[in-house]
Amino acid sequence: MHHFEDGTVFRLYLSVKDDNEPMVNDIQRDAVDLLGIMAQKGNTEAHDALSALADAPMIHPILREQIRQAAGIAPSASR
Repeated sequence: MHHFEDGTVFRLYLSVKDDNEPMVNDIQRDAVDLLGIMAQKGNTEAHDALSALADAPMIHPILREQIRQAAGIAPSASR
């Protein structure tokens, strides 16, 4: 489990990783959007959180694509 000093980043990270539902929910989408905005404003922990989420094994593929876009990460070659 990752830990971030910025409490907001940590809570958003946990919101995205929440896998209680089989489908992507609005809370997860909004958390990714907020992390993306924070990363664009220079918050390195937000970018680190997005990078960690992009590589997390249990992230829904649709949510993973949103994470990659928010972080500016190219899609993986394994697809």
